[in-house]
Amino acid sequence: MTRPKKQSGLQGTPRRAFSLAEALIAATILTIVTATAALPFAAGIQQANEAARLENASALGQALMEEILAHPFFEPGSRTASPGPDSGETNRSLFDNVDDYHGYTEVSTGPRDYKNQPITDSAFTNMYREVTVQYIAFPNQTPSDTNSLARVTVLVKDGNAVLVKLVRISARED
Repeated sequence: MTRPKKQSGLQGTPRRAFSLAEALIAATILTIVTATAALPFAAGIQQANEAARLENASALGQALMEEILAHPFFEPGSRTASPGPDSGETNRSLFDNVDDYHGYTEVSTGPRDYKNQPITDSAFTNMYREVTVQYIAFPNQTPSDTNSLARVTVLVKDGNAVLVKLVRISARED
């Protein structure tokens, strides 16, 4: 013979359900756990974006540095040092030696390519470059051996923040 099953509810053992307070506590705990688990992912995405931005800034700086160092040390037909563009050299595409780049900046124009055309890729938004060229003299250097080396510095900036600083030494050809 089979026994009848005991029913719960009014006639038997009462059913136990979640109270409103228990449901709110569970929802709060679930929210905290979810937020805590999501923080590392958000931080990882932010770090990946910053790494990509620094990589782009480095590429921008390297491109300009290579362009500068591809030029001769002195002005063609001259051996005098005169940092900054010479007369008639109104933009970068006209620069013909290393020290013509002294004082070059893209702060008002944004980054430009070697043909002096704007770089419109959104990866370089708000970036610009600045260049300084300084002749280096060593202690006890003979007066006839001036302007043998130049320190070329390329800064890639975003606003006032320096993202990348590249420094190279250029030596004259003889």
